[in-house]
Amino acid sequence: MGFTDKFKVQHNEILAVAKELTQQIGAKAEPATLRKLLSNLAGKLSFHLAMEDDALYPRLIDGKDAKAKEMARRFKDEMGGLGGVFTAYNAKWQLSAIKADPAGFAEESQAVFSALKKRIQRENTELYPLAETTTA
Repeated sequence: MGFTDKFKVQHNEILAVAKELTQQIGAKAEPATLRKLLSNLAGKLSFHLAMEDDALYPRLIDGKDAKAKEMARRFKDEMGGLGGVFTAYNAKWQLSAIKADPAGFAEESQAVFSALKKRIQRENTELYPLAETTTA
């Protein structure tokens, strides 16, 4: 099992919940269902980010490979911004807010999930392969 395999599994879980939430938004599911899915997504994402902060980034930043150090610092800095956006999004869209503005919730969800998906794709294709070769 590779060093980044557990991170990739978490990515798949995060994307699966985001996809389910998107489908439920499109099906005009009950706001309570949407909030429950959003809470699930927030928990998975929070756990994933903590694991990256505790295990992935320090290992790369403290390593000897200059390219890995630079990339890890850049990704960590970028994720701080996206993490903040997601935290604000999650705090904003409580059950009452979803009920009051389902269209706004749908629109903001699409934007946040699009950014999250792009980030995950970049980690899977740029950062994780480098981590596998420099931490072996």
